[in-house]
Amino acid sequence: MNLINSLQVFLITYNRKKYLQRTFDQIFADNSPIKELDITILNNKSDDGTSELIEQYRQKFPNIKHIIHNHNIGGNANIVRAFEYAIKEYVWVLCDDDIYDWTNWKEVESAIYRQEDIICVSKYAIDDDVSIESQILQLTFVPAGIFKTSTLNKGIIRSMYDQIYAFFPHLVPTIFTINNKNRICVLDRAVVYNGMELKNTDCSYTRGSNLECLSDRTKAMSWIVAYANLCSMIKDIKLKHKAIYKAIKYIHGNFRQFSKDMVYLYLDEQNWMHFWDIYWQLDTKNRFKLLTFFIFKMLFSMHAAHNNFFIIRIFGIKVKFKKNEDDNFKIINCFGIKIKKNKKSGKIFLQ
Repeated sequence: MNLINSLQVFLITYNRKKYLQRTFDQIFADNSPIKELDITILNNKSDDGTSELIEQYRQKFPNIKHIIHNHNIGGNANIVRAFEYAIKEYVWVLCDDDIYDWTNWKEVESAIYRQEDIICVSKYAIDDDVSIESQILQLTFVPAGIFKTSTLNKGIIRSMYDQIYAFFPHLVPTIFTINNKNRICVLDRAVVYNGMELKNTDCSYTRGSNLECLSDRTKAMSWIVAYANLCSMIKDIKLKHKAIYKAIKYIHGNFRQFSKDMVYLYLDEQNWMHFWDIYWQLDTKNRFKLLTFFIFKMLFSMHAAHNNFFIIRIFGIKVKFKKNEDDNFKIINCFGIKIKKNKKSGKIFLQ
């Protein structure tokens, strides 16, 4: 099946020359089914040699269109731009650091032939569970979805721009499709896998931005709160709660660890807006669990916090202690007394 007139590919990038080279090796390989499609690269004003690499490939492949934004508009805004620019029947937005397996591409062609609204081409968050809440979770991964552009009306694109601060603007058409009781087609075998290298790569959503120009809400946004914001658009309340709880288990392991992480992220920093953002999207039982946990931690807690501080709360009175470490010890300065804990033995010494 020839998809040249049906499928439009966008690739978003910013300062990822190393990974972009790997991506190009895959999408322009001899066995790649998309190498001759219209491929538009949206470049967020890269300055690490990425632009020069794209131009080298553009000389070899005239189907490449290279758009360099005047400014780094951020990864999420770049995603929305791709959806806004799409004019063919289907759009597929790719990132610059993922892994592809073209052996199951025929299933994609069949789904397009059947006129599916959304084709989910990744499965690492789904496995054997193809429930709708699993599909929503999987589609947080940008390249996981191939979308029918007829669903991208003006209201959808407008809402996607609203959600730029919340990490997942590309979930808006997914939730719109689900709210309208339309089906998401999930492939039997994945085409794209997450290739992000977390240890050696800056993967933050504010990468390349001047943090002084960002609101506190944006700077303090976390994955799960952003996801809850998007899930607030789901009309089916039971499905919304299932989707959020599925994500909590996937990201945090269990609800108790999620509650601890919320304390670490938001209680000490007093980012209450984010706490309430997710609180109001939980069911009554989990709201009660989260709120009581927070109240208890406001009264009695002892834990590490941001910026090399250790915090103790007793009856709501908060005391912050500076912490640091050397090769052998973790050290807390407490009212002029150094409390040292040996990293190997765990023994504690006062100095």
